[in-house]
Amino acid sequence: MTDDTLETLAAFQARMDKMPARRAELIREARAAGHSWREIGATLGMSHVGAMKASRIV
Repeated sequence: MTDDTLETLAAFQARMDKMPARRAELIREARAAGHSWREIGATLGMSHVGAMKASRIV
């Protein structure tokens, strides 16, 4: 039996490392589509200020 646990964990972490940049990209797309900071923040479960900050993560 092969234990791929660490390889799976490493692959998962690699995907997680990309998430903040992808979220920022999606936030910018939502803004370009005309959604307000308050709408975006509510969708993400954060304040509009949090959404604004999250949009600048690259």
